Amino acid sequence: MTYGPHTDRDEVVAQAIFDLIDLNKSTLFLDDVFYGNQTMIPRASAAVVTAMGKRRALAGVASPGGRTDNDLMVMIDMHWSKVGDEATERKNCDDRAYALEQLIHTDTTLGGIIIHGFIDSVDRGETQLANGSMFRSVRMSFAGRTKTYLSPPAAP
Repeated sequence: MTYGPHTDRDEVVAQAIFDLIDLNKSTLFLDDVFYGNQTMIPRASAAVVTAMGKRRALAGVASPGGRTDNDLMVMIDMHWSKVGDEATERKNCDDRAYALEQLIHTDTTLGGIIIHGFIDSVDRGETQLANGSMFRSVRMSFAGRTKTYLSPPAAP
């Protein structure tokens, strides 16, 4: 999966993560993969990928506009509502989330669009969606790092 040069766009990083999860959803035992916040999950399991923004810091003024260090943030929510005893299904949920985390860590450059990225936090719990459905959930925060120019460098 090759996307191109480093990006300063969190939504490009989110799309790369979405594509990776969607390509592997059957091995993760996920029914669906969605982009952006959802008010309803139609089936028993899903991953939801959401671009969450970016932070920049000036890293030099080598070209017009300067160079920046970019921190790109993406949230991945893994929802699981398979019917079964709570202990077994909570463990299944946690196992699926761990497998998803390991999948994301197989390429910490996401096909070359970032310098490095990884899941930097994992939170477990339950989520009640707007339609009243309840899911066991694992929320993972992905942090990606790049360096880019605010404007293209001048040609030599």
